[in-house]
Amino acid sequence: MKSVSLSRVVRAHDSYRFFCPIQSWSQLLSLALTLGLGLPLIAMLLMLLDPTAPLGYIVVPVAVGGVVPMFVALPARFEVMTRFHAQHFAGTLDRTLVSMGYVLCAEGPQQQRCYRRQANWLRWKENDIAVSVREHAIAVSGPVFALRALQQKLG
Repeated sequence: MKSVSLSRVVRAHDSYRFFCPIQSWSQLLSLALTLGLGLPLIAMLLMLLDPTAPLGYIVVPVAVGGVVPMFVALPARFEVMTRFHAQHFAGTLDRTLVSMGYVLCAEGPQQQRCYRRQANWLRWKENDIAVSVREHAIAVSGPVFALRALQQKLG
């Protein structure tokens, strides 16, 4: 694959998003459910495993672990540069996204595609991956964690 090069994954959001990473009501709802129900259960389980541990040593890491997924879902982008027409590489990109659990959600013109995770009740629309094919480049945009995984599979 010497005729294909991948750019770095770069964040495609404003810097203020680090202070308020919530992008939609569905993200806010899933964060509230996670912080309100899941994290207290994990903290209680850890307290049962080691009752002598200070409460701060359990609550702080659990809370930080509950908030981290919001930051890895921030939007990013990268490009795939080809020497040949990029449409030939789009099939490989499609197969790789399907192997990662994405399905084609909206097929507009031949140059624009949208991929979405399999349906589940906590799926965010911000986790969709958009692919646009130009003559010698393919622009891919979506959440940071998904694009890094995609780039690793392609590389």
